[in-house]
Amino acid sequence: MRLPTLDDLLQQDVTADSAFPWSARRRLTWSDFRARPPGDGDEVAKTAYTLFYAWKCRGDAFDFRAIAAFRPRQSWVKAIALNDAVLRRSTLGHEQTHFDLAEAHARRMRGYFRTLAGACGKTDEELRALAGQLIQAEKAEQRRYDAETDHGQRSERQAAWTDEVARRLQ
Repeated sequence: MRLPTLDDLLQQDVTADSAFPWSARRRLTWSDFRARPPGDGDEVAKTAYTLFYAWKCRGDAFDFRAIAAFRPRQSWVKAIALNDAVLRRSTLGHEQTHFDLAEAHARRMRGYFRTLAGACGKTDEELRALAGQLIQAEKAEQRRYDAETDHGQRSERQAAWTDEVARRLQ
């Protein structure tokens, strides 16, 4: 019997979470946002995602994978955004950039761990702590993105962020 690969394990995690991985060919649509929105708060939509990651060692050979995955059952949009054509389009673009930014950080994690010297000599706790630091940096950048764009309401700042994140994904 074949042992599951890291890709198999991550796919199981993604499936168990009813999520789907980021893809350059698949953009978000409003039908992906399936959660009920809260009745209060200023946000008109929320993109829920997570960074799944796993690693293994074979001797000194370290293998690491990371996936940014969208979580439809935790993502929501308010009717106010859907009922206004301009807000509908601009908000979906803002939410897509959140997901794209998550993918940029998944790539950053992959690059970091690909070049981490002596990774197989580290404990799982040490590796989890390193991954946790990268995830905290991702969360901080997501918060900065929302603050600088005012959740997508500042169109010039939104366009600059969208362009910058797209550049990082090329």
